[in-house]
Amino acid sequence: MSLSNEYFDIYNQYVKFINNIKREVKFIQKLKTKKKEVATEEEVKAIEEENTIESDIKPRRPVSKVYNFSNGDVYIGTVIDGKMNGKGIYTFLEGIEYSGEFKDNMKDGNGECIFTNGNIYIGEFKEDLMNGIGKMVYSNGNEYIGEWCSGKRHGVGVYTWSDGCIYFGEFKYNKMEGIGECYDHEKELIYKGEWKNNLAHGKGTYIWPNGKRYEGEFAHGKKHGVGIFYIDDELVYEGTWKFDKPSICNRTLDEIFSYIK
Repeated sequence: MSLSNEYFDIYNQYVKFINNIKREVKFIQKLKTKKKEVATEEEVKAIEEENTIESDIKPRRPVSKVYNFSNGDVYIGTVIDGKMNGKGIYTFLEGIEYSGEFKDNMKDGNGECIFTNGNIYIGEFKEDLMNGIGKMVYSNGNEYIGEWCSGKRHGVGVYTWSDGCIYFGEFKYNKMEGIGECYDHEKELIYKGEWKNNLAHGKGTYIWPNGKRYEGEFAHGKKHGVGIFYIDDELVYEGTWKFDKPSICNRTLDEIFSYIK
């Protein structure tokens, strides 16, 4: 079974967007290999205290310099009016490194951030947070590409586990929530429908690989409520379900059959 065309098209758009940012970042990272003038103590202090250095001479264009801060952080890039503005590389003392665009001393625009835990994010930033379209490659091999808001997965995105399973759909504050589809490692559809708090919740369809299918209500990841069960498209059971099992008068079919002598 092929992936949903709608989500597949969205995924391709995200990949194309991220690839463009990768090229930008690669160009910015060349700042490391080029010899740069080291900023004066006065220039460094101006950034740390967010002061503007008064000068009668204004450069025609911002010049990239190396700024060694008192806390051990290092910035290579441009400074305008006493603040990091433009393109540059900021390396924190603890090892986090950001390469990209800055606005008023904050990560703002397109860039890449490498975290100390091994996670790597590339995409859009707004006021120091991941915001817009971005891709996170996690140290455990999982990946997410899609929309971000205030540093969290939020909007439409694609989450891929290291074993090849995929979720296409909506996220809210880092969790799968809204409408989405889940595929196994062979790209076969497992579930499509509503989600809440990372679980199937609401109306949806669950599909087994052997021709079995359930259509109906879910609650907290369980088939729960009114639903229909099919085998090879033939209706087998229609009615109430409770915690993944058909239920009649609050009893499972197994319990009812056990009473039959």
